[in-house]
Amino acid sequence: MTSASPRLDKRRRTYVRLVGEIHHALNQALGEEKEKRGLNMTKIAKALGIGRSAVSRKFDGRHNMTLETLADLAFALDRPVKVTLPERIPAAAGSNQSPMPPAESIRTSVTTTGTARRRPSGAVKIVEGLSA
Repeated sequence: MTSASPRLDKRRRTYVRLVGEIHHALNQALGEEKEKRGLNMTKIAKALGIGRSAVSRKFDGRHNMTLETLADLAFALDRPVKVTLPERIPAAAGSNQSPMPPAESIRTSVTTTGTARRRPSGAVKIVEGLSA
């Protein structure tokens, strides 16, 4: 039986996973800021000088955001964005493993507390924290 959804190659799956985790982190940060200081999408829109519906599209993933958009949203949330790309550990000589781990083992870590979660070497980490 075949699936109704198209099968994603490893490269595309890595991208989709990254975008999903970024959107999750943004929504988590919005929820935290809503609790702390009553921030909502209308206030974010006003801070950025754009319409509320545009902000809503960015938070719900219907919009492919640029790094500039991510920086704008982090600014409105009063949170810095930090990205690290740690070096991969090369495969042992003579092993059948490729130097690049499979896409399934590449994970991103997105936090809003300012502390990074431990991930396997070679993982992409995006860490958001409260500004000091």
